[in-house]
Amino acid sequence: MALSPHLIRVLQYIDLQLAAEEAMPAAAVVQQALEQQKHGQQTQPNALLTEAADTRYSINRLSEVAHWSKFHFQRQFFNQCGLSVQSYLRLLRLLRAASQLSFRQHNLTDIAASSGYQHSESFSRAFRRLMQQTPAEFRSDPDWLLWQQQSEQLIKVRLMMQQQPPIVDVIDFPATDIALLMHRGSPALLGASIRQFIEFRKSQQLPPSRCATFNLLYDDPRLTDAADYRFGLAVAVNSSWLAQVQIDQYPHISLSQIPGGRCARVQHIGDDQQLAELVDYLYQSWLEQAGEQPADFPIFLQRKVFFPDVPAHLAQTDILMLLQ
Repeated sequence: MALSPHLIRVLQYIDLQLAAEEAMPAAAVVQQALEQQKHGQQTQPNALLTEAADTRYSINRLSEVAHWSKFHFQRQFFNQCGLSVQSYLRLLRLLRAASQLSFRQHNLTDIAASSGYQHSESFSRAFRRLMQQTPAEFRSDPDWLLWQQQSEQLIKVRLMMQQQPPIVDVIDFPATDIALLMHRGSPALLGASIRQFIEFRKSQQLPPSRCATFNLLYDDPRLTDAADYRFGLAVAVNSSWLAQVQIDQYPHISLSQIPGGRCARVQHIGDDQQLAELVDYLYQSWLEQAGEQPADFPIFLQRKVFFPDVPAHLAQTDILMLLQ
């Protein structure tokens, strides 16, 4: 079921506001608070963020965006999305916070502020209610299964946002040597493999800014038993790195290659919830329409800009399928 255009407009508005929050440097918020304090206003930086959020995400403002009355807007949002708009916003922010805790080293105060909380204590209480762990406990040992479970409602909403058929172009992809970590097992536990992969990249000085990031989609989680599921996490490596690395020191990493050749490409800007639909489009519609056949290699993703470094709706991913 697709959402109404009114609600899609609201969800896009929320995405834009969250992006604006992340784009505002913390120093700018501090400076604004200091300026207000000079004029006798005892304002804390986090309070400024919260005050602005209260205005941007108020029912009055969101119903204006939807062009509905407040009463009608709240009922329609709940009936179509399955949760209230404030629950949706809280879930969106806390799941983003969970990603920052898991995969980045941001401090708790900054994460709390970007999640709409004036104080770390109130953020910690809200996070614990959702994830059954404190932020510190989650950072140390995340409950991946509960994270996946809490994400399901958000995934359902995001999948209902309407999309036009994607644009597919055919490019020449160069053969690329990669260091590969193969995740095996439940997709819900993929986060643990991602953390391991990030630590490997850090130890080998292979940052995303210099070394391309790939995911290899060996299996469809809808068609594969959880125990048999495979998902590749890969980073491009060059000949000088290959000449000096002692790969046997990293038993979870193998050396491999993405073959070169003609490649169908969909350039996607948005969150991962839409990726499965775009992959399905390539298989179910585009191949026959274009008169093409896939090569004997799994479909793969090149992560250009990714969450949580940017808001999920601004992530940039190329979906790539090698052709015969």
